[in-house]
Amino acid sequence: MALDLSRRQFLKTLSMVGGLAVGGSLVAACGGGEATPAPAGGGDAPKPEVKLEIGSKGEELLYDKDTLTAPAGSRITLTFKNNSTALQHNWVLIKPGTNEQVANDALAAGEAKGYLKENDPNVLAHTKMVNAGESDTITFDAPAKGQYPYICTFPGHHVLMKGTLTIE
Repeated sequence: MALDLSRRQFLKTLSMVGGLAVGGSLVAACGGGEATPAPAGGGDAPKPEVKLEIGSKGEELLYDKDTLTAPAGSRITLTFKNNSTALQHNWVLIKPGTNEQVANDALAAGEAKGYLKENDPNVLAHTKMVNAGESDTITFDAPAKGQYPYICTFPGHHVLMKGTLTIE
């Protein structure tokens, strides 16, 4: 189940974390909801964790969601499920305005490299190329506030198989 935090829920979570500060040391939520003090000397507040789920839309060259949302500063765990019975797909988060460049570089990289250029500076996060009926889960830090396109880099799919991740 996808978890999209509203701005109000995110701010409420931040205020609860801030309310746990005692004597200058932060208390962070870890694992099963237990509070654990941060090491002496402070430390960073924990990043809100967001779980997102997205899939392909059957045999169509579409994702089942064309928009996703997450708060800035969050740690995102995204699961991509390939719901096709025959096609391969992936999920690739890219810098705005780089759709064609990433797609062309992916085509040049070829099947052996999963249709993705190695260490591409325009790629912010990506799943592997997923076979029909399978899934892949990745975890990454949310980029800065803004709107970021996501595409499938299998040859030709990027034209239709795309969406936007909004970081609030």
